[in-house]
Amino acid sequence: MGAPHLHDGYYANGATSKEMAQAHLVDVLASAAAVRKGMEVLDVGCGMGATSVELAKRWHCRTHGVTLSPVQVEIARELALRQGVAERTRFEVRDAETLELARRFDLLWMVGVLGHLPDQAAFVARSRCFLRPGGRFLLGDWMLGPDVGATARARLVDPVLEGMLMPSIFGLAETRDWFEAAGYRILETRDITAETAPTWDEGVAITRVGAVVKLVQSLGHDAIRLVQAIRGMRKAMAEGAIVYGVVVAEAP
Repeated sequence: MGAPHLHDGYYANGATSKEMAQAHLVDVLASAAAVRKGMEVLDVGCGMGATSVELAKRWHCRTHGVTLSPVQVEIARELALRQGVAERTRFEVRDAETLELARRFDLLWMVGVLGHLPDQAAFVARSRCFLRPGGRFLLGDWMLGPDVGATARARLVDPVLEGMLMPSIFGLAETRDWFEAAGYRILETRDITAETAPTWDEGVAITRVGAVVKLVQSLGHDAIRLVQAIRGMRKAMAEGAIVYGVVVAEAP
């Protein structure tokens, strides 16, 4: 078995399980980014390597995944070896905020990661140094819904940010502005909340399993806060306070 994806699922195209939906999200985003055979891909926040390995295996891309976790790097390397793509993948412990690389890539893949950075606009501004001319930045992440007032934000959004360890959140329009200010050409923006929101129905269901409840209680405040954030995310998405946004931008 492969390592699990750590991102939302795309519950369309006949997805009947969390794993299938997560695989569908990779398909949807790869299509949006026009992934093609042989691309060199920088996977920022690669987690346990599932997406990097899939891109290497299915599209014969050469992938370079970075994550803060040494444990995730080891899991990712083992996965690549098992899947027969170790020669087309590389995984390193690196911090996205201070990341410097000597080579440039055809695609920067960043899914469910940008929202965890303290200065998201700054990362977008300097991201062009990772891309070749004409290279693309594929972003998929939770974003602030349009026209969310202060009361709704305090009630629906802020508890999610606290539990998910996200310092801040911005809307799709503002995120697009960052790319344009950095000199990118926007190829596509998309709101796929309707297709990804069922992720949180499954998440909430898991938190109600007896064994999970006992585990969370034993782990203490941080775990309880995370569970509350999972339930809060479902409500925030249902009320339009948080959306799942996609941006595809091309470097000049």
